[in-house]
Amino acid sequence: MTGTPVRVLLARHGETVFNVEGRWQGQSDSALTERGLAQARQLAAALADEPVATVYSSDLGRSMDTALQVAAAHGLSVEPEPRLREIDVGEWAGLTRADLDARYGHMREAWATRPWTLRLPGGETLFEAQTRVLEFFTERMPRHLGQTVAVITHGAIGQAILVHGMGRSIHDLWLKERLDNCQISRLDWTPEAGLRLVELSDVRHLSEVGSLRGWRTTDSDVEVA
Repeated sequence: MTGTPVRVLLARHGETVFNVEGRWQGQSDSALTERGLAQARQLAAALADEPVATVYSSDLGRSMDTALQVAAAHGLSVEPEPRLREIDVGEWAGLTRADLDARYGHMREAWATRPWTLRLPGGETLFEAQTRVLEFFTERMPRHLGQTVAVITHGAIGQAILVHGMGRSIHDLWLKERLDNCQISRLDWTPEAGLRLVELSDVRHLSEVGSLRGWRTTDSDVEVA
């Protein structure tokens, strides 16, 4: 199978209440804040002139609410996709950093420095989460050769997509660049090469509404997955 690449516009969902509170979300859910809704609208405006053929989204509410804004700008509906969900953090869902320090201190430190070594209690490993999301691209992208698709997902799973697109391993999950809410990264997908990064984390469209920085556990103003 050959053909012109699929252009993938990869975006993270808008800011949520749990993001602001520093709580782990995983596959639980938290509503978008007012700024999160504004970010979603700015994301939609930034992508309005792109020739988007399909909008895929994690089926979790915060991602779907963001994707609906993008899809509406193109007169499209959203294709919900469970494989785009955030990593399942199991028992960590809803917990703060202080909670983790009290209950899982050694594991939280490992997540910050060597996350590929962990299975989160009752949840997934990073390898399992990355495997399922890459299966989505392998299965769905061949139908979009020569088209542009928007993919709305989450922090850690988006990072797993991006490191793969850079030709790097899951060991490089925590990139130096921050993956802000409603950032846009551009990748190409081809049957021969799979995903290849074109542009990382464009946030120019967020200049007026701002964004909550530092979702990684290694950052001082932590915002978690």
